[in-house]
Amino acid sequence: MTATPQEAQLAVKRALSEVNKEHEAAYRVIFEAVKICIAAGMKRQEAAKFLDVQARRIDRRGQYFRSLLATRNLFRGALNSGAGSSADAADVEAVVRRAWKR
Repeated sequence: MTATPQEAQLAVKRALSEVNKEHEAAYRVIFEAVKICIAAGMKRQEAAKFLDVQARRIDRRGQYFRSLLATRNLFRGALNSGAGSSADAADVEAVVRRAWKR
């Protein structure tokens, strides 16, 4: 399935309507959306503006990076919970599926 930049933009909006930008599900949706926009020929700044994300979090190769806050929370959660919760992973997958309408 090849998604268009417009579908990617809608997926980002759907994900952000449920969770904030620092959430793991939002990161996954935005990461994929940035890749789609870059593959469609958009430049880094154009893709960031189109998806309403920060351009400095997209590198030259078109990869979207987590913020320092999200990275800290990710590692803090992994250290505190041990192996991680399968319920959390299921929630993240559910948000990603709803965002992409899969």
